[in-house]
Amino acid sequence: MASELKSDKLIPSTGTSLQIGDASDTITIPTGATFTITDGLGVASGGTGLASFTAGDILYATGTTTLAKLAKGTAEQVLAMNSGATAPDWGSVDLTVLPTITVGKGGTNLTSFTAGDVLYATGSTTLAKLAKPGTPADEVLTFATGASAPSWAAVTGGGKIGQVLNVELNSTLSATATTLTDVAGLTLDITPSATTSKILMIYNICLGTAAVDYRTQVAAMRDSTQIGVGDAASARARTAFASHTVFSNSTNTVQGLTQSILDSPSTTSATTYKVQAQIQSTSTMYVNRMGEDSDDGNVGRGSSGITLMEVLA
Repeated sequence: MASELKSDKLIPSTGTSLQIGDASDTITIPTGATFTITDGLGVASGGTGLASFTAGDILYATGTTTLAKLAKGTAEQVLAMNSGATAPDWGSVDLTVLPTITVGKGGTNLTSFTAGDVLYATGSTTLAKLAKPGTPADEVLTFATGASAPSWAAVTGGGKIGQVLNVELNSTLSATATTLTDVAGLTLDITPSATTSKILMIYNICLGTAAVDYRTQVAAMRDSTQIGVGDAASARARTAFASHTVFSNSTNTVQGLTQSILDSPSTTSATTYKVQAQIQSTSTMYVNRMGEDSDDGNVGRGSSGITLMEVLA
């Protein structure tokens, strides 16, 4: 039969230890009853040894039977061990800096790139960057003889055409210049992509004269330098053609003069190629027409022009 004992206080009969029940007994605290342990339930008895907490507190062990509280940190802080590795604490971490992931983990070992970089392996677990080429920008990716890494280099093989420019003169002109003078409309600029490039100049010009037996001369020019000139001999003029052109038939004659010159300007600056002409004494020369420019069915007109080709080294 159960018995009921009412008391405001239980104290041990001797010493300071008070035991309630035996090892096999069941001690029951009814639902709704409040059982207060003033100093908290010790760790050895399954408690924390702490009587109160603040929202966000984290418990950590300071010994085999002792727990302590770590108050919550501030925004963006992370939990880490203190410098002495004896207890956890809160610390700040720059979340904008990501760790470098190694190649063996699917990364590159690199933290930054420049637009145009090319990645290549320097070992089984190492990558490196090759920056994009500078000037000229038409270089190709290649492996030099004996090289262990790729590099940029100019296109080799030679003889390849880098660019083609053309100008045509279809209108007629007349002039009385007795010294070499630019033919208006027969001027063309080109900018080589490399100093090793050559420029193939191909030009033609149709010339007529106003009188019988007058001579004309034609010169090909690179800027102010005459190119494709004949050999020097005494006082003979050195022009693009080996001798004077003689119109000995009549004013109804037009001669077409054509020349090709492979020039080496050795520059990457804009270069001007042009045609100059002159006539002997005080007569008139014509471009793209005869001296007699009538509606006769046998009288015709011609055209002139310049073509420039950049031949890559």
